[in-house]
Amino acid sequence: MKIFFFPCSIGVRCQTNKRCALAVIDERGAKRVRFGKVKNKIACQKIPFIRGICYFFQGIVALIVAFWESCKISEPIKGGAVDKASKSLNVKRESLVISIILILGFLLSLFLFGYLPSKLSFVMIGLSMNFALRNFLIALTKVALFLFSILILRFIPIMQDLFRFNGACNQVRVRKGSSVQKGKFDHHTPLNILNIIVFTFILAIFVITCVGIRINPFVNFFVNLGIFLVCCGVAYEICFLFEKQNWLRLMSLATDFFVSVKPSITHDEIARVALHEAELGNGEEVKEKEIPLSSVLAEMQTTLEKAGKYEKSDVEWIIATVLNMNRAEAKLVRSFDQKKYREIIKATEQRAAGKPLSAIFGFVEFYGLRFDVNKKVLSPRMETEILVEEVLGEIGNGKPEVLDVGTGSGAIAVSLAKFSSAKVTALDVSKAALQVAKTNAEKNDAKVEFVESDLFNKLKNHKKFDIIVSNPPYIRSLDLEGLDGEVKNFDPRLSLDGGEDGLDFYRKIAFESPKYLKKNGKLFLEIGQGQFKDVEQILKDNGFKNIKFKKDYSKIIRVVKAEI
Repeated sequence: MKIFFFPCSIGVRCQTNKRCALAVIDERGAKRVRFGKVKNKIACQKIPFIRGICYFFQGIVALIVAFWESCKISEPIKGGAVDKASKSLNVKRESLVISIILILGFLLSLFLFGYLPSKLSFVMIGLSMNFALRNFLIALTKVALFLFSILILRFIPIMQDLFRFNGACNQVRVRKGSSVQKGKFDHHTPLNILNIIVFTFILAIFVITCVGIRINPFVNFFVNLGIFLVCCGVAYEICFLFEKQNWLRLMSLATDFFVSVKPSITHDEIARVALHEAELGNGEEVKEKEIPLSSVLAEMQTTLEKAGKYEKSDVEWIIATVLNMNRAEAKLVRSFDQKKYREIIKATEQRAAGKPLSAIFGFVEFYGLRFDVNKKVLSPRMETEILVEEVLGEIGNGKPEVLDVGTGSGAIAVSLAKFSSAKVTALDVSKAALQVAKTNAEKNDAKVEFVESDLFNKLKNHKKFDIIVSNPPYIRSLDLEGLDGEVKNFDPRLSLDGGEDGLDFYRKIAFESPKYLKKNGKLFLEIGQGQFKDVEQILKDNGFKNIKFKKDYSKIIRVVKAEI
């Protein structure tokens, strides 16, 4: 989906090919949003040169629309100069603002790029110099004055905000998945509308002045217009090349420097709000005093990215949990009341501080079920769902006996019992962990037999199973201190420490499990990154055959299946 950003002095307009959204920050510092359908689509996006002409003119229209709508959506300063003038002239405030900008821009252009450079060139070099050289010097003078005038604009507060919002648009584009890699100059990108406009005018001013057509006003106008349109296409293609080739990207700073300023957190959030609103908006008006979803998403993203903890799935999980909905239902929510908003932000701040979601809410979702967790049990991970899927695939429509070794929260055992007809037994050495697992089985209406046992030692020797499954501790003892704080500080060490090489429990399970497996019984194990070869050899040494593996979502071998 192609996304376009158009900054204005108090906000950002974002549009796709179907939807558009405007996000502004009003005089009171509140975020305000407006959603609508796109009437001014950016045409010919894939046709070289033509797309540049379309982008230039439609971009200018979109910028004017952004200014117009931002004036309408923002609250006027009562008694201000613009407010008084609009009332005395009986003209809409937005119409007055746009008119003033256009008139001042036109008059300034005539003076800076018509009268002044010509006057200066005649004063400095007179009429005796070669025609081509004289036009070249006049062209340089015009370009210098053009850049100087834009540089002066950077010191005017209203323009500073415009350029900061433009920088924010650039940052959001980069994070969204632009071909440009995020880096040192992430608030500079070549293909933003203000940079395209500046680059086009520089090129057009220089070329038109150097050519210096002098036939008659009518012909001059159309020839210069043709040159200008060519410059629109050429300027866009050059910027397009700069954006596609990272090693050329720094060259875009030559012009983008004048129109993109490093944004504040507020400017960045407004650009994100506009993006989220354009992507997610459904046209419904947000109730008064409620916080739009787009604004909440932007604030959450800012908080989590600042802490280096941003994950889209975490954001969705926090919102869904606070609303007591599943993720699909939560995505349909348009806004939040103040109470829910505060709960969401509080949970986000805790997540940013390094607290795992399971510790924040006291439970975690696993395989579509909800499991209570605490510091006595390992919080089940998404990767372990793959282990459950593989075992369920083996069970099929049968009614095998399954043993879960080291059940912890009971996530594996309960999921298997809930979604199959298997008779499931679960072992754990921790009495506290078994209590949590029993509670989870009851809450999820799953029938599981729980046994307090250090691996197999409390099982009767004659008891045999069709399948044994385990997610044992597999972190090397020396690596425990280097684990992420949210793992090290919130998960029990007993559930993490796999011994000196991380393979202690695999050796024990591989050695003892054959006694408790029926003929052709299956063993399923979750393993750590890079452990497959070692675990495979351990299994072979203990008589296992037909050893297979399954990779996780990151293409890491995560599950091992073997047959006795």
